[in-house]
Amino acid sequence: MSRGDAAAGAGAAERGAGADEGAAGAHRIYVTDCEGPLTRNDNAQEIAERFIPDGAECFARVSRYDDFLADVVGKPGYNAGDTLRLIPPFFKAFHVTDEDVELFSAEQVLLVPKALKTLDAVSDLMPAYIISTSYTPYLRALCDLAEFPMEHVRCTELSLDAWQMPEDEAAWLRAAVGLVLARPVIEIPEGAESAADLSAKDQTTVAELDDLFWGWMEGKTSGEMLAAVHPVGGGQKLAALEEIVAAEGVEGGGVMYVGDSITDAPPLEAVKAWGGVSLSFNGNGYAISAAEFAAASPDAEVQAQLAQAFSGGGRDAVEAAVRAWPKAKTGTPPQGKARATVGLVAEEREKLTEASAAARRSVRGERVARLG
Repeated sequence: MSRGDAAAGAGAAERGAGADEGAAGAHRIYVTDCEGPLTRNDNAQEIAERFIPDGAECFARVSRYDDFLADVVGKPGYNAGDTLRLIPPFFKAFHVTDEDVELFSAEQVLLVPKALKTLDAVSDLMPAYIISTSYTPYLRALCDLAEFPMEHVRCTELSLDAWQMPEDEAAWLRAAVGLVLARPVIEIPEGAESAADLSAKDQTTVAELDDLFWGWMEGKTSGEMLAAVHPVGGGQKLAALEEIVAAEGVEGGGVMYVGDSITDAPPLEAVKAWGGVSLSFNGNGYAISAAEFAAASPDAEVQAQLAQAFSGGGRDAVEAAVRAWPKAKTGTPPQGKARATVGLVAEEREKLTEASAAARRSVRGERVARLG
C-alpha cells in the first residue's frame, strides 16, 4: 500500500472526528511551509550559488540525490530535505561564516505576492505556525519582515562557526565540487524502487555520491557536520507538527496545513488522515499526491480565503468553498478569485497537477521549480 493510499484510508476512518471540528467555537490552527507558500526563494541553493563556484548546479545535483535517498531507497535515518544536511560541509570548506549566511539571507527574502497580507489575515483568525526546512537565519529574516513571532517557527538550526575544518580537508572538498559537477543530475524514473532502476550513468553518480558523503567524510569534520545538522524536513516536519498540535491542545480535524514539496508530504498525509485540511499550494507531484486539496495561483490570497472558510466551519466548509470556487472563462484573463485554480485532488488530479506546475514555474522560476 502506498503512503497516499494509507493516508486516504485513515482519513476515511477518522473523518467523523474531523467533522466534529466544524462546531462553532472549535479550536483550530493554521500551519504552513515557508518556501513556496510564502516565499519564492530556495535559500540554501542561493547560499550555495553565492559562496560556491557553480554552487547552484552543485546544489541541484545534491538535491536530486537527496530525493533518491529519501523517496526511492528510504535510507534509514534520512529525511526528505536532508540536502540541507549534505551541503554545509561545502559551505565550511569555502570559509562561509554564520555572519555571511545571516547578512545574505536578510537581503534575499523574495515574497510570494500577497504573502504578508495572507499571513496577517490568517493570524487574526487563529494561531498560525511556520514549519520550514530552511535555515534559521532565513526564517528570522522573514519573521522580521512579516512581524511574525519567531517562537511560532520550527526550522533547521545551522552553526558554521562551531566547526574547525582542517585546511587539507577543506581543499579536498573544494576540489570535490568539480567532481560533483562532472556528473549529470540524476533522472529518477516513475516507480523507481532502487538504484537498479536508474540508468547506468546515474547508478555511477549515486555510487560516487554515496562514497563521498557516507565513506570519505566519515571520521572527518565534514562527517561530524553531517551527523550534527538535523533538517526539519519530511518526517521531522511531521514531528514538529505533532508537537505543535499537542501544545495547542487541538484535535487533528482542527489543523490546516499548507505545503508544496516532498518535504511536506508526511504532514500533508497526516492532516488528511486526521480529517483536517491538507492543501497543496503550487505543489509538485509529491505534495499533490499527499494532499486532499490543491490550489494553483499567482499569489497567496487563496490561502487566506480557504483559511477563513476553515476557521468558520472546518474541513467541510473548505470543501464547500472549493466546490463553489469560480472558474476562469475561456479566452479571457482570469479575474478575482478565478485567478486561482482549486479542487479536490481525488477528482481533478491531472488538471490540478498541470495548473500547479505552471504556477510553480511562474511564481518561483524554472530553476527552483525543478528542484522539487
